[in-house]
Amino acid sequence: MIRPRTTVPASAAPSTPARPPAEPISPDPSWQEVVGPVAEALLSLVAAVESQPTAGPAVKAFQAAIRRKGEEASAAGGREAMEAALRIVAEAAPDRAERRDSIVDKAWAGLPDWRS
Repeated sequence: MIRPRTTVPASAAPSTPARPPAEPISPDPSWQEVVGPVAEALLSLVAAVESQPTAGPAVKAFQAAIRRKGEEASAAGGREAMEAALRIVAEAAPDRAERRDSIVDKAWAGLPDWRS
């Protein structure tokens, strides 16, 4: 039985394949793309706060989560993104828009791009 060759002569060595062109780096998503998911999460959180008593550890936890969503919106597009997220939340239930604005405004107080 003949043993197969394990080495290849230098003349028959395959050339190194060319490196494929690098894929272009995609830019960060614009704030319009980010605000949708942020607003959806914010809507869920605000709806949960609406159904809770006005004080207590659960409300504080929800407020902290609402604040984090504000920070995400702020990082994505500043005040414009934050206002857009709040507008989506308010438009989801126009009869409760004022209460929702109050909930979010309280949680977002002091954020860099938010209302004073």
